[in-house]
Amino acid sequence: MSPGPSHDVLVVGNYCHDLLKLGPGRETHALGGSAAYISAVLDAVGVDYAVAAVAGEDFRYADRVRHPPRILPGTRTTQFIAELGSGERVLRVSARAEPLRPEDITVDARVALACGVMGELLPETLVRVSERARHVVADAQGLLRTLDGEGRVLNVPLAQTPYAALLERIHVLKASEDEARAMDVEQVRRRTCLVITRGAQGCTVLTADERIDVPAVPVEEVDPTGAGDCFLAGFALGLLRGLPLARCAELANGFGAQAVTQVGVPMLDLSALPAALR
Repeated sequence: MSPGPSHDVLVVGNYCHDLLKLGPGRETHALGGSAAYISAVLDAVGVDYAVAAVAGEDFRYADRVRHPPRILPGTRTTQFIAELGSGERVLRVSARAEPLRPEDITVDARVALACGVMGELLPETLVRVSERARHVVADAQGLLRTLDGEGRVLNVPLAQTPYAALLERIHVLKASEDEARAMDVEQVRRRTCLVITRGAQGCTVLTADERIDVPAVPVEEVDPTGAGDCFLAGFALGLLRGLPLARCAELANGFGAQAVTQVGVPMLDLSALPAALR
């Protein structure tokens, strides 16, 4: 494999169209996808990064992203419909983009974020990412998500996916509490560092040897969309800086907390972070 350009961070995952239903008669269209939220964090910090993403010819936010996706003619961009008004987020998918393939991974990086949103991160693509990056930080949503007959997002057990055999290629796996219920936590933590996000209770870092509970930053939640993505970006930044896992989790919690206070891709305020983490 010939070497490509090298970056501090490589983001691997698609941009999306989000339709946010905030309550009766209240809805808004927005740029979405893990790549968009993670890019907001990386842009705020000023990190050198690249994005590997594809979208359909209907993608409407090319002028809003620093690293536009590769447009595939004749295809559609992934669209999520998020119903938020009931107090619990319900996700549906009304369109799916094409997957990211190994040949889409053309650069090297110190840290790669494998952040698929709806099945676009193929197992062979994850292998390629692990070959091009020193550390891989992955989001469990990209490994577990499937759809029911009505387009609602569900999680399949990790053990039933091809990604279960690839855990050693992942240095940090981030999972929500729902996603963690779809895996054997004790088995996973023996094979990789597992970070479970717990909303207002913060997060738990699990390795083969230790458990670290890190409290959340108290904020008033407006929209949880993208909070996990900003958390993931913060954790990756901590690794990039060589911080210990507990400090990586503190940084991740800080960015995740800022994300939930805004609707859509957030404007991030570094001054709101503890001085030691800026």
